[in-house]
Amino acid sequence: MRVVILSDVGSARGGAERIALLMATLLVKRGLTVDFIVGDITPDDPDGALGIRFHVIGAEPIHPASTMKALLPALYNFRVLKFVSKFISETDTPWTVYHLHSWSKALSPSVFSALAPVQSRVFVHIHDFFVTCPNGNYFNFQSNANCGQRALTLNCMRTACSKRNSLDKAWRTIRGFVVRHVQRGHAWRLMLIHERMRFAIEAEKAGAIRSLQTHRNPSEPLRSEPVDAAGQNGFIFVGRLSLEKGPDLACEAARLAGVELTVVGEGEMRAALERRYPQVRFVGWKSRSEIGELFGSARALLMSSRAPKPHSLACVEALRCGLPVIIAESAYLAPELVALGCALSTNVLDHERFASVLVRAGHDDSLVAQMSQRAITASRYIAPTPEEWIDRILNEYADALLSDVADTRQP
Repeated sequence: MRVVILSDVGSARGGAERIALLMATLLVKRGLTVDFIVGDITPDDPDGALGIRFHVIGAEPIHPASTMKALLPALYNFRVLKFVSKFISETDTPWTVYHLHSWSKALSPSVFSALAPVQSRVFVHIHDFFVTCPNGNYFNFQSNANCGQRALTLNCMRTACSKRNSLDKAWRTIRGFVVRHVQRGHAWRLMLIHERMRFAIEAEKAGAIRSLQTHRNPSEPLRSEPVDAAGQNGFIFVGRLSLEKGPDLACEAARLAGVELTVVGEGEMRAALERRYPQVRFVGWKSRSEIGELFGSARALLMSSRAPKPHSLACVEALRCGLPVIIAESAYLAPELVALGCALSTNVLDHERFASVLVRAGHDDSLVAQMSQRAITASRYIAPTPEEWIDRILNEYADALLSDVADTRQP
């Protein structure tokens, strides 16, 4: 078996990219040949130590400052289409599996067209909702509320929901229709990262589904010793500093509560947040081991995403280390974590309410100690280990290959 992984970038800066790189690394350790096609950005393997064969297309990724000229290729990148199509035609075998992780930043919807000839052996990892929703998360950033519209309907197109402006919404809407067009007539094997994603994917009926399975993202502790959370004072936020992740909500709640906050991550909001919240400690991107060290001096992790978040690697990794979580009540994991006694949930859009939860967690040592003790055990229920996860993925691959062989042998 050979696996070809496709992702916008090859650096572990976001959850989807981290999972793609982890998958490639685990597959290589199992003795498989892994080709990794990335749109742009030099992969996190400068010396080739991972044993992964990287192929960089050189497609320009979109970012907040992208001009309309730069955004045009992101609607349908012909360079990506040509590169991936050529790669498949020259290297494909009946025992090759293709696994697409992220495409909305650099690969563009054209990657689906390139993969269409081998669609029976293609897995699409659904880390977000860009395959159905123009915003990628069914959230209205203008009203700070969940969106109740069916994607790409007339009401959807009329709704100002983009986190930027009307031109951005128009561009996202056009791309949404492009995605639907290139998927028409094709059937993909979809992998969800949380069970609750199934309803939105099935309800939109945006394309045929060959199979639909859930495989929650894996996690493992970032430190050897559990955190003594009750003995610490500050809180920590880990994630991209963009509007949907809600770093500003965490900063404002910490300010109102009068508690210490460390922010780990980079993004377009960093400069403005540093000016507005001088009392907050901003440390930029950190390695996994460095984040583990920072967890050791934290009382709880703040997961303050505005949009409903299907999963959070930082959240589960914190729990694996015995670090409690204060999580947005809209997050898919929130009900489970609260029921397991390792988290507190709140409406993070309500500054006063969010701050009151921080005050409570900041003063109640007994509560934090109890959540910390339950966190490690609870984390085993909500996410598999990397080895358990890759075993399940390999089973999916084997089933797909056997099914494909059976189909080709039928008269």
